[in-house]
Amino acid sequence: MDRLDSSLCTQGCGFYGNASFDGMCSKCFKDNLKKKAAQQQTASAPAPSAAEQHQQQQQPAPIIPQPTVEPVAAEIPIPQSVVDDIAGSPSSVLSATPPDDKGKSPSKAKNRCFSCNKKVGLTGFKCRCENLFCGLHRYSDQHDCTFDYKTEGRAKLEKDNPQVVGSKIRKI
Repeated sequence: MDRLDSSLCTQGCGFYGNASFDGMCSKCFKDNLKKKAAQQQTASAPAPSAAEQHQQQQQPAPIIPQPTVEPVAAEIPIPQSVVDDIAGSPSSVLSATPPDDKGKSPSKAKNRCFSCNKKVGLTGFKCRCENLFCGLHRYSDQHDCTFDYKTEGRAKLEKDNPQVVGSKIRKI
């Protein structure tokens, strides 16, 4: 479809202009209106005289005092036992050397089977004897478990089934 009255925007943006927008596109027309409004506001505001401009340049900028905040020491009650511990052993509290990790096992032992030393990764099974095992050694009879299942079972039965004693008073 050819438009006979199609003409480009007078501002040269590349869009088609409209006669109702003085030959401009809608965007350029809005921008032009904003410029005109800004020029009218500056023209209607009284311009300061040369003497006023000179005074404004010579005056120092006003100094705005900023509020100062003084640190407040908060009193936190400290138990006497903590104070005694700190006062009694200053060398242990202030020592810069970290404690030794001799009692802890290396991280490699955590993901290996306790019986065959096979890597188990995320599929390891933790037994009641607190050791980690692979799929072959996960049962207690396969890895010589040290946990006493018999004693634990008896204790559970005693707890769950209290002794039943007949009443000592006869009911009529």
